[in-house]
Amino acid sequence: MKRTLSVVVGLVIIGLMAVPAHAKCRSDCKQAIKSEFRACKAACPRHKPGKSCRAACAASRRADRATCRTATSPTPPNCGASTTTTTLAASTHAVVDGALTATAGRFNYNATLGLPGANAACSTNFPGSHACSLAELQSAPASDLAGLRDTGGATVTSFWAIDSSAPPLQQCQDDVAGGSGLNWEYATAHTGSRGQKVALTNATGALGPLQTGLQCNLSGNNWVGCCH
Repeated sequence: MKRTLSVVVGLVIIGLMAVPAHAKCRSDCKQAIKSEFRACKAACPRHKPGKSCRAACAASRRADRATCRTATSPTPPNCGASTTTTTLAASTHAVVDGALTATAGRFNYNATLGLPGANAACSTNFPGSHACSLAELQSAPASDLAGLRDTGGATVTSFWAIDSSAPPLQQCQDDVAGGSGLNWEYATAHTGSRGQKVALTNATGALGPLQTGLQCNLSGNNWVGCCH
């Protein structure tokens, strides 16, 4: 009788240990899906122009929920939801490997100003990569850019348009007297130096038209892509 009782108790304990793990998995999946859906919708244009974008977000959420119902791993991202990681593997993407955190027009990555710092940070985070040029971003398939997150986990919604053939004063050139004279190192707004960018619809991977004449320090932070 004692042996039978101990076996029953043991089975109950095992059951109690197993169920919460699965339950937690599904709960974590739902939270991850909910967060991703909110970020996806936030990246869509407002009102009617963003209708198809929001529909794509909803479709992705439905697919993730269906997968999450059969999840067995204890924590995301292995719960089954198609969560987006903070980096993109170069081996599975045609052009864009990932993105650095958003910045003003004066780049300062890896304690180095300008393009050298951006190139160094890309190489550190995505070996073999460099700061994406505008032409590289435009040549990348939408699948490289859809769902893109930066190295800090933030949703990427725009890029500085790095273009060596563009006028330097559209590349946030440090044209201050005594300054470096190099691109993407301008920190104020009292000269004619400006920048340019392209918006990204994160849910679809579609780039917007080129925007020029942007003040380098007052036009919001934009991202730097990393390409191989």
